[in-house]
Parts: sequence; C-alpha cells; structure tokens
Amino acid sequence: MQALGMQALTYSTFGEPSDVIRLTDLPDGQPGVGEVRLRIVQAPIHNHDLATIRGRYGVRPELPASAGSEALGIVEACGDGVSNVKVGQRVASSGIRGAWAQHAIVPAQGVVPVPDGMPDDAACQLLAMPLSALVLLDELHLPEGTWIVQTAAGGAVGRLLESIAARKNISVINLVRREEAAQALRNDGARHVVSTDADDWTTHVRAIVGDGKISRIVDSVAGPLALKLVRLLADRGEFVVFGALEPKPLSIDPGALIFNHIIVRGFWMTKWMQEATPQQRGAAFADLFALVQAGALDLRVSAHFPLSDAKAALIAAETPGRQGKVTFRPSP
Repeated sequence: MQALGMQALTYSTFGEPSDVIRLTDLPDGQPGVGEVRLRIVQAPIHNHDLATIRGRYGVRPELPASAGSEALGIVEACGDGVSNVKVGQRVASSGIRGAWAQHAIVPAQGVVPVPDGMPDDAACQLLAMPLSALVLLDELHLPEGTWIVQTAAGGAVGRLLESIAARKNISVINLVRREEAAQALRNDGARHVVSTDADDWTTHVRAIVGDGKISRIVDSVAGPLALKLVRLLADRGEFVVFGALEPKPLSIDPGALIFNHIIVRGFWMTKWMQEATPQQRGAAFADLFALVQAGALDLRVSAHFPLSDAKAALIAAETPGRQGKVTFRPSP
C-alpha cells in the first residue's frame, strides 16, 4: 500500500527547542505487527520533551528525530496481531517517538482506551504526568500523616502530586522559585507553599512542619538547591530525584548523608513501566481513571497551537507563570 504524507515536528541537531524544531513533510507509513497508526488529535509539550530536544534526557534519540512523546489519537489502522483496540477508537498513548505530528505509529500494547466523556485537554496528557505523580507517590511508601517536600511544585507533576497526596492525608510543602508562582498555587488551593527566592526559605519550611519530620524530598530542580534541601530531611529520610530543571549537577552535603543515613535515589517513569507487571500497570490505570472521573486532578491546558506555529508554542511552554499545559492540535 502506498504511504501517505504527513507533517511532523522534527530536529536534526540538539539545542534550544524553539531554534532547532522544524515542520517537516514525512511519509505516513503503515502499522506493522503489534502496532497501530493514530491520527493525532492533541499532544502536550512536556518538560522531558524539551530536555530530549536539548540532548539532556535519559534517552538521546538518533538524529534526525521526531519530537513529542504523548498524545490523544484516533486509531486509524491496526497491524496484525492487535486485539486490544480497534479502528475508530479514541486512545491515549505515551512514550511515543513523534507525537507532535499528524499521525504516529505506536505499539498497540502502549495505548489506553479513553472514556468518551473525558475532554481532549485531559485525555491528551493523561498518562505521562498524572500517572507519574500517582506511581511516584505510591513508590515513596508513606503512611498517613507524613510530611514531604517537593520542588518545581508549580509544574504539572507538582500540582498533581499535591492533589493526590491530599486525598491520602499526606502533607506536602510545595517549593517554587518565585513568589508569584507561590501565590498562584495558594490561589489554587495548595496548603503549604514556600518560595525559595527568600533567603530564609528553609526557616519557613521548618516553621510549617513544627514538631513533624520530613521523611521524603522529591526534587525536580537539581543544582545547588539540593544542598539546603537535604538538610531538611529527618534521619533515614529519602531524597528522590525526579527531574533536573537546573543545568548544574546535583549538589549534596555528604555530612547529611553520612550522619543522618539519608538515601538518594532516582525515579524514572519509563523504567517503572518497563519493570511493572501487567497487573501493576492495570491497577495504576484504574486508580488514575477514577481520580480523573472524580475531578480530583488539575489537567488544564493554557493554550493550543497548530504544528505550523511551533516556535511560539515552544516559547509559551517555557514562559514563567503559565497555568496549564501548552499543546499542539495538528490539522488533519
């Protein structure tokens, strides 16, 4: 069968996304065994997408590469051996190579049917960030009443982690880098928010906790901030590295690690998905759908862009103070 053409956002060199991304004509192709072809309805811009384009993520694709990793789509064609979805079905998919495109060919086992009543804005970002927040919190193994601290709390995972933790009676201190971002979180109902642009921000954190103990820190920033963060942890606490928005290496106080028996470890959702059993993945998806249907998660979108306006979209995605995801809506 002759391949049709499509448009996709690609890059042939690593660098600043708004500089290196290009709108490219590519062949559409047909799904192989165990694959499906999706017509992309909507695809979000995630921080890890931007890190990948910069060449700073855990996986560096071969160049030239197609950008974007998550999307909501409609199944247009199924390859041999596909039985879990059918043509015309609305599905979410994460871990895609080339989600910022009109079409994508993806493994059928990685797509998840989406309830008809779920809005596109929520469904397009259903898996990567909300599922990461849900599984990350579960992987922290925390009892009710525990205190944790998270950085980059104004981002998608940060907001979601706060919402899910509240339902589990886990107290979160949300750290952001600007007071404006802190006030925005407070306005949205976050219980404990501290801006690290104040010199005495650790004093504010300790005042909030009072006689409590901080048993976990979830850090998405890295860099020198970690020096102060790790000193907030109680004995035998865990410092969990989830991201690295700061280009500088993680700075850790060895004394805090030695004398307080602090554990430093990473969490990568891709690794969890690779290692989880079908039962574990199914349970996580069920919990996630229940939270979304109950309106417990904030999955707002701040702006929609066509592929042809990629530069503006990528700049908007990294503009401070943004409320909600920036997404692409490819034209048919």
